[in-house]
Amino acid sequence: MNDMVYPNSAVLSSFMPVQMAKPVPQRITLELTAYAFAKAHCLNNDISDEEGFLEVYKTVKEKFDKYAVSPAQIKQRQLVYFPKLTDIRFGEGNFDVADPEPGEEHLRLFDIKNDPRGAGLKTRHESFAKVVEEGVERMYAADATPPDDLIHVTCTGYLSPSPVEHVVSRRKWFETTVTHCYTMGCYGAFPAIKMAHGMLASAQWGATPPKIRVDIVHTELMSAHHNIAELRADNIISATLFSDGLIKYSVYPEDELRRQGLRGLRILAMSEHLLPDSTDTMTGVPGSHQYVMTLSPLVPVIIKRHVRAFVVDLLRRAGMDFEREKDAMSFAIHPGGPKIVEHVQEELGLSDDQVAISKSVFFEHGNMSSSTIPHILMRHLEEATVGTRIVCLGFGPGLTITGLVLEKI
Repeated sequence: MNDMVYPNSAVLSSFMPVQMAKPVPQRITLELTAYAFAKAHCLNNDISDEEGFLEVYKTVKEKFDKYAVSPAQIKQRQLVYFPKLTDIRFGEGNFDVADPEPGEEHLRLFDIKNDPRGAGLKTRHESFAKVVEEGVERMYAADATPPDDLIHVTCTGYLSPSPVEHVVSRRKWFETTVTHCYTMGCYGAFPAIKMAHGMLASAQWGATPPKIRVDIVHTELMSAHHNIAELRADNIISATLFSDGLIKYSVYPEDELRRQGLRGLRILAMSEHLLPDSTDTMTGVPGSHQYVMTLSPLVPVIIKRHVRAFVVDLLRRAGMDFEREKDAMSFAIHPGGPKIVEHVQEELGLSDDQVAISKSVFFEHGNMSSSTIPHILMRHLEEATVGTRIVCLGFGPGLTITGLVLEKI
């Protein structure tokens, strides 16, 4: 065990997720998504008869059996942009779904009757703004004390002013600074935490007025960017892997955390860098209708190749030895897909218990992009059986690997 001293360290605490839609069982999302892909394919190829549709649907189902993330891997997902689940029956030749739509007009981004590409990027962003503003309002009580700084993290919506700035302005929190942490994808929590750490450090050094709280808000609406118009393997994977997630948490100086009697995760070390020969393995670029995301099957292989050296160096920064101390630590690993955590577990020689929370969050929620890691950290803080030291790992475009060493206090 190391003897390093952490004077008034930055600490993560007060995790608060917000649910914007009732989670849908993965079995149902697969059925409806396959139906939507089949309808889109028929529309794109002028197939209008029922027999032709059933042939296409059969082909789509075969592809889903091969590429889709199964209910054994993900139990359910929160999908804000998804059909209403009323009066829907499945069966051979019996698609009594009437092209269902979400109840509120601004949530109707997809029109599989007329244009399977769905709404354009502008319309999607207008809807994103409404959903996010409502979600952020739910994160704060009417009489909530404003944070000194607020960092907004997302890779699914880009607006200026942002929905978060609208909420801050409406609440007259004019002393709160809003900073945006965008386009980072699944590892977005890590640079946001680094920003918050720097904001508190700047205040301690006198460069800015005193600060006692920096809030981080994640608003990921992955379902707004599904692409059902092209029957490709990567689109099937994305449509059955990603889910929506909104969560808020705070970063305090340790003395403020203790003054309030809160529990938290003290930051001991941080690290981040790009991996070689991996630039094009994970991408996200704006298209005319949605953000187009690609994920190469090489990603788990590349991560496995480099993760051990990265973790050894990360722990060294915290004054810890990986081989000597790893068995006493828990690991919060971003589950980018069904195999990521398993690859990291195998490469680092970890037990099932050490990665159980990462696997459980993926099973219960799917991949919520940047908001996944905060959900995993929340569970680590809540679980009494989890050890004191936590190694947190994330991966994203670049290909970027990033990590934190945390300590429960």
